[in-house]
Amino acid sequence: MKSSLTAHLARTLFFLIAATTATSMFIVELFVNDVEDTILGLELKAEAEHFTKQLQQGHFQTIKTAQLVAVFLPEGQADAVMPAYFQNLSLPFSQEIEVGQTTLLIYGRQLEEPAGKLFLAKDITIMENRESLVLLVLVGVAGLMVLIGFFVARTGAQYLIRPFKKLTHEVLNTVPGSSMEHIATDYRDQEFCDIAEAFNRFLSALEHHIEREKSFVKLASHELRTPLAVMSGALNVLEQRQSLSAPDQKTLSRIRRAMQTMRDDTDVLLELARSEAPEGDAKTLVLQDIVQNTIDDLEHGNPTHAGRISVCNNNLELRVKTHPALVRMLFRNLLQNALRHTHAGVEVRLIENRISVRDFGLGLPSKITEHLSTIGAPSAITSSAGEFSNTTFGLLIVRLVCERLGWDLEIAQSDNKGTEFLIHVHSRA
Repeated sequence: MKSSLTAHLARTLFFLIAATTATSMFIVELFVNDVEDTILGLELKAEAEHFTKQLQQGHFQTIKTAQLVAVFLPEGQADAVMPAYFQNLSLPFSQEIEVGQTTLLIYGRQLEEPAGKLFLAKDITIMENRESLVLLVLVGVAGLMVLIGFFVARTGAQYLIRPFKKLTHEVLNTVPGSSMEHIATDYRDQEFCDIAEAFNRFLSALEHHIEREKSFVKLASHELRTPLAVMSGALNVLEQRQSLSAPDQKTLSRIRRAMQTMRDDTDVLLELARSEAPEGDAKTLVLQDIVQNTIDDLEHGNPTHAGRISVCNNNLELRVKTHPALVRMLFRNLLQNALRHTHAGVEVRLIENRISVRDFGLGLPSKITEHLSTIGAPSAITSSAGEFSNTTFGLLIVRLVCERLGWDLEIAQSDNKGTEFLIHVHSRA
């Protein structure tokens, strides 16, 4: 599951605040330590200069106070007489040492006049304890700043993302149609205004395209129905003359049946193009009858198809309640596609609530298979200019009809051994 932009931005802000806090605390600690070392070092050097002058003037005496110890060791005298922390030191020397619970800053130098060694020890235990307290305070302040930073990061991320969420909500609530409500462009930030204006321009272009398509469908509806009406009238005239022989009457009946099929198919195609549910009387159909009638029409229309389609049905009573024209168009396009891609036989099987149509050709192009197999893909099967073949158009109709009927279309096989389509029927009568 992908994380939200709010969470990602909050984590980023929190990381930046935490990194800044840690860096600041580290720099403060370094600065405090450096100041402490510098002050103590300068103080001891000043003390050493003072005692050196006293030694040169002959006024020096060993000093031991609560905070300072000063000892002079003449040249040649053993350092065993001095405190242990002054012994065996390599001069010059300046360093902190721990003596039990006491922290001492030791300073030692070699003197030439008078010859000997001068040692100083300053008790900085109180200062070290205070430094530990300061360090704890710094850690507490850092923790508090990190906690505050966490809430600031969350609040800041929500504040920054608020207009983006509003824009996303408006885009998601836009319902496709011929008239779509445009989203608001009154954002404070210019970038969001630009996105909203670009989306509104897209909506305007889409509305124009939909309106143009609706006008085309209306025109096509009129242009397709007009010649059908003319042909139907001509057939009526031929029948009224009663001058046709019995074979001609049979042929005339086939022409009228084909015209009625064409009229129904035209209505279905126009309704599919309008993305509307087909209007008319839904009927309870026996799929075996629809399949057989479709096979008969194909064989009468093209005698070379006779005997090539075999039907296996283990569910003779499989019924559906739907529009006959849709189901007939579905089977006709599937069977025509199968016959077109093989010179061998075509198998149709009705098994429980599934319908299988299988040929033994070379399989479908991978591009068409990919489009038909993708769940949630657009209904259109795109083709480059000049490549929109009968196969592509026929399978597009199959896909659209299955979507309209609520049936599932599955490509069970498509390779050099043939292609098998499986249709899962859900709306049974």
